[in-house]
Amino acid sequence: MLLMILGLSFTGARQMQSAGNRPLHLVPNYLLTIGYEWALAAFAWWGIRLRSVPARQLIGRWQAAARGWFTDAGAAFAFWVVALTLLSTLAQLLQRVFGSHLDPRKISDVTQKLAPTTGTEMVLFLVLSVSAGICEEFVFRGYFQQQFSRMGRNVWVGVALAAVVFGSAHAYEGISGVLLIVAYGAMFGVLTLLRGGLRTGMFAHAWHDAVSGVALVLLRHYGARFGAK
Repeated sequence: MLLMILGLSFTGARQMQSAGNRPLHLVPNYLLTIGYEWALAAFAWWGIRLRSVPARQLIGRWQAAARGWFTDAGAAFAFWVVALTLLSTLAQLLQRVFGSHLDPRKISDVTQKLAPTTGTEMVLFLVLSVSAGICEEFVFRGYFQQQFSRMGRNVWVGVALAAVVFGSAHAYEGISGVLLIVAYGAMFGVLTLLRGGLRTGMFAHAWHDAVSGVALVLLRHYGARFGAK
C-alpha cells in the first residue's frame, strides 16, 4: 500500500492543482500509479539481475505452492488475520503511550481522494491492489531485504532495515503510525523467510490492499451519512 499511496498522492496533488476543488477523476491516477508500481519493480529487478539472482528464486517456484499445511493463498489469509490481530494489540499499547495517531480530517481527506466511486474505478483499484502486492513485496522484501541482509551479513538485519524503510515514508502518521507500519513490514519479512519466497507475501499484501479499498468505499459512503447527522 505504501507505493500505492505515494503514487496516488502525487498524481492526485497534480490534478488538484489544475482542477481546483473539483472531485478527482481517479481512473488516470490509478493507471499512472499502476505504471509507477511496475516501473519501480522493474528497477528493482534490474538491480537483482546485476547480482545474477533469478527472480524465480526470490518469488518461489509455483510447483512448491501446495507444500506444507496451507496453499499460498490459504497461508496468506492466515498470515493476514494473525498480523491484524497482533497489530491491533500493538496499536492499543501505542495509543496508551503516544495517544491516538488517527486524525479524522486526514482520514476524510484520504477517503475522498483515493476511494473508488464507480465500477470502472473499483475494477482498476483491484488491479492496482494486485500490482501493489506483487511490486511492493518485490521491491521491499525482494530487493531491499536482500540487499540489507548482504550488507549486514545477517538476514534479521535485512528484515529490520527493510521494515524501517517500509515505514519511514509514513512519518505524517506520527510515531505510533510509523511503528505499526514498521512492525507490519517486519512481519512480511519474516513471512518471506518462513515461506522461502515472496509469493505468499504477495498474496497477503494484495488481499490487504483490496480489502482497504472496500473499507475506503464504506468510509466514503457511510462516513458522509454519519457526518450529515
